[in-house]
Amino acid sequence: MYEIKTRRGKANLYKTDKNTYAVNLPVDVASAIFNKPRKRITLHLLADSRENATKALQHLEKIQALLDAQNWNELLAYEESLKPKAIRGQFTKKTLQSIWEDYKRSKKDGWEISYIEGDIKATTELLNSIPDVYLDSNLDDVINHLMAVTTVKQVKRHLKQISACLTWAKKRQIVHNNPLPEFIATLSTKKRNSEEIDICPFTIAERDSIIDAFRTGKFERFRGTHAQYADYIEFLFLSGTRTSEALGLKWEHIDFDKKIIRLQEAKVLATSGRRTRGIQKRGLKTQKQRILPMSQRLYELLVARIESSVDLSQNVFESINHHNFRGAAYKTVLNRLGITYRKPYQTRHTFITIMANHSDLKLHQVAKICGTTTKMIEEHYLATNVDIWELPNI
Repeated sequence: MYEIKTRRGKANLYKTDKNTYAVNLPVDVASAIFNKPRKRITLHLLADSRENATKALQHLEKIQALLDAQNWNELLAYEESLKPKAIRGQFTKKTLQSIWEDYKRSKKDGWEISYIEGDIKATTELLNSIPDVYLDSNLDDVINHLMAVTTVKQVKRHLKQISACLTWAKKRQIVHNNPLPEFIATLSTKKRNSEEIDICPFTIAERDSIIDAFRTGKFERFRGTHAQYADYIEFLFLSGTRTSEALGLKWEHIDFDKKIIRLQEAKVLATSGRRTRGIQKRGLKTQKQRILPMSQRLYELLVARIESSVDLSQNVFESINHHNFRGAAYKTVLNRLGITYRKPYQTRHTFITIMANHSDLKLHQVAKICGTTTKMIEEHYLATNVDIWELPNI
């Protein structure tokens, strides 16, 4: 909470904990006129622009003038005039679609490009596909349309976006109500295991068989269709990076002299309609960056790749289309090897499992390298069938 500081006989302007402006009245006025130990007049202005700050100072001057004149009736009337007037008929000229566009313009500078190209673009296309929704009516048209064309999970996802928009509009007195949070709470969806905790790593033998199959192209129908992904799959197995981190890796992030990789960008999937494409963004999933030391095997892999690269301004795996890799090559290789199918993300789990159980690294070191936590490793990656027969003599 903000500390209220009032000077005797003077009104004070300050920002509340809701980031709005208010005026604190002198203590003697609060006690004598309002019968309260303290009294503030809320200005209903967000403290987010120079324009609102100027307006707030103008209100302060007017209130101080009324205090100096001891015009208490005018002061009470002025406070009443500052309260927002919610007249339902005024909202008929504003549609949900137009408010959504205003909301996007207001927020876009603070959003990640992947978020704009994904969720925001999808919700925009949804709102553009239905007739105008006027704000003096309910949102049944939107909800019914969503229920008819997509899953409950996607309905909930879109409505959360629209609800955030209406909350933004409510703070700016564009609408007087947001009925969506209560409705969204009634939509129950199954929570699937996320990639981070759906852990089923490959064995070391399986890992080596998969890498060899890609490297030799032993199961490809046309020459090079599998071998083109050999460096990519081996890098995933040897680095423990997330697929977005591998695809976002640039040559400038690799220090061959120090044998380290600075992971600081990711290439994430953005989906809009039937089109999918990768969006390069700064930062990783759970952190801004991390340092990955290279093993000798990983070092030699990247040295060989950079020697054959033509344009070093491109990403290390610029030519890789992850969807084609997964659908056309990865599934085929696992099937032909007789290995139970697991998502490519399991290459990361495989690396962490090997490091945690078969290396001399301590758990906190493995966690730091992989961008996870020791608790996560202890709960999901450590072998549970290891019996300890003797304690070390230390």
